[in-house]
Amino acid sequence: MKKIAIFTDIHGNLQALESIVEDIDKDIFDEVIFLGDVVGFGPNPKECLDILIDSNIKVVKGNHEIYQTDELVANTLLSDNEKEHREWIHSKLSREELEYLNKLPMEIEELIEGKLFTFSHFFLNNNKDYFESLNILGDNKVFEVSNKQETDYLFVGHSHDPFQINNSKLVTCIGSSGCRKNNSTFYTILEVDSNNVRITKKEINYDRKAFEKEIKNNDYPDRERVAEIFFGIKIKDE
Repeated sequence: MKKIAIFTDIHGNLQALESIVEDIDKDIFDEVIFLGDVVGFGPNPKECLDILIDSNIKVVKGNHEIYQTDELVANTLLSDNEKEHREWIHSKLSREELEYLNKLPMEIEELIEGKLFTFSHFFLNNNKDYFESLNILGDNKVFEVSNKQETDYLFVGHSHDPFQINNSKLVTCIGSSGCRKNNSTFYTILEVDSNNVRITKKEINYDRKAFEKEIKNNDYPDRERVAEIFFGIKIKDE
């Protein structure tokens, strides 16, 4: 049997990431895969990235990693507030860290028990580009695009709310482990043997108070908006 831990979209939530890595280390996994967006929104982009760099975790590139390494894409797709936020993150990262992000693959493919498993941040086209797919959530095009993915099992992130599509293949969006509005986070466990493919979600707690303190003590661009939208933390009225 092969056993894989999968998580995604940490978005600068250091406390959630630390709890996930600590819990994974208590178990035995053949590998650990992160599906992108380690940076963006949260107060600790560098610290989160450094944990991934120093670990044996396999990482694919998310759109927020591309924003950091491709200024043209960032300038084309981001609003003025988002650009300021992107520049703040960029200033926190070293040249070596940016090079690490730039070299990340867009997907990981593994043949397990005769089935093809693909891990990416979101649906890729033939050019291995997912930007044309980023805004199709809640649209019937999700089913059309997912059916074009050439794999048996596809695991994606990007959508912070999990969903699953079982059509010509099984598509599992595992949801964001970092954009949490309470003290609970999670990761996904994939177990594959000759007869079964088992996908389970393991929920764990993280230090929510320490995370809220980090956000409130770090004044960075677009902080009030992203804190409330992505983490459920109100700053303005305090």
